[in-house]
Amino acid sequence: MYDVLVLGGGPGGYRAAELAGHAGLKVALVEKYRLGGVCLHRGCIPTKAYYCDVLGKMNPVERMWEKKNRIVEELEGGLRSLMDMHHVEVVEGTGKIHTAQGETKRLEVTAPDGTLRTLEGRFLILAPGSRSLLPDFPGNTLEEVISGDWAVTRSDLWNPAENDAVRSVAVAGAGVIAVELAGMLREMGRDVTLLKHSGEILRKCDGDIKKKVAQLFRKRGIAMIDSFHIDAVEKVASPQGILRISGSSKNREREEIFCDRLLVAYGMKPILDGYGLENSGVAVEKGAIAVNEAMETNIPGVYAVGDVTGGQMLAHEAEYEALAAVGAMRGKPCPVNRDAMPGCIFTEPEIATVGLTEEEARGRGLSVAVGKAFFLGNGMARAMGKTDGFVKVVADADQDLQILGVHMVGPEAASLIAEATLAVGARMTVRQVAYTVHPHPTTSECFKDALFRLL
Repeated sequence: MYDVLVLGGGPGGYRAAELAGHAGLKVALVEKYRLGGVCLHRGCIPTKAYYCDVLGKMNPVERMWEKKNRIVEELEGGLRSLMDMHHVEVVEGTGKIHTAQGETKRLEVTAPDGTLRTLEGRFLILAPGSRSLLPDFPGNTLEEVISGDWAVTRSDLWNPAENDAVRSVAVAGAGVIAVELAGMLREMGRDVTLLKHSGEILRKCDGDIKKKVAQLFRKRGIAMIDSFHIDAVEKVASPQGILRISGSSKNREREEIFCDRLLVAYGMKPILDGYGLENSGVAVEKGAIAVNEAMETNIPGVYAVGDVTGGQMLAHEAEYEALAAVGAMRGKPCPVNRDAMPGCIFTEPEIATVGLTEEEARGRGLSVAVGKAFFLGNGMARAMGKTDGFVKVVADADQDLQILGVHMVGPEAASLIAEATLAVGARMTVRQVAYTVHPHPTTSECFKDALFRLL
């Protein structure tokens, strides 16, 4: 009998197992593939390994495929050591909910060799993750049509020793995954066409960020087609590419795009099948498992964390949801602050955001004040040779300039957003943060300068 059963070994699942084990609870973690989930094997880590070499120029691009594989293997080994350190039993196999109701929860686990094992526990945490949205169109099963959550595993795209045959790539989508992949592939010399599902890019970002990204993409020669709908994809013998994508766009009822590979990156959806959820009694709303602030489902003692709950689908969000769930089990509540959830996009330059956009704040009827500073005037940015971009602060003019949101595009933005996240989460004012000494010369001074624009 365990205290906690965890189904899924991604960022939410392994963090929940670690925290519960650290608290002295007896934990079993069920994972059918490999510890780390999509984030480690097919998402965050591989893309950032490529990013550092392709856009960051930190290591030879010729060796980036081998480096990526090494990093993934080392981090997975580290996770296994972490589970051992906290006495978490990792059970390899496919888990299925047998019993969710009542004081004792049960999982049936089918091992790779086919043997069946039943695990019992007082608490159950569901963390099965998400998968790519792949629309149903003729040709979507072709080998050259790749879903966003598997794109980084393709050696024909990312291994310099094997990717000479790929000259052009179409990327369907305009969200974070699509933007990151499109930027790196273009830097690697591919002809890239972004097939946007609407007229916007990075739809949830602040308007100034969206304008900047569109400007940067046009400057780099990335073609963009608005409101493109794919009707069919077929293989052809054409010098323009081996795939012909037929569809319609905002400006044309009939349009054809030729390329060597099509990446479908329309976003991710929670995994709700394959583990007995439909017969468990756990409530599902709007295509995701419904939870309260403590990440508990409608069934007492059953929790869900990570992408399956339908949030922003961020690895760090999943980890803090795990903290909330384990805290609730132990009578130590620590709900996740959704209003201070940072997001990072690894383009060149980097993009980072937290809190309300200017448009969202105005939409809520707030009296908005905006301060903006550009990296062009920052000493460290000039020294780095990376002066493109800005920091934008959105504040509430009626509440002593309380910081509502911060939006950055520029060097080191993904690291700089941590300070802004603290400020938004703690409901700090512009004056409080601006009068905190920022060291010179650093890119953090651009945030400080944006704050002082409001004083």
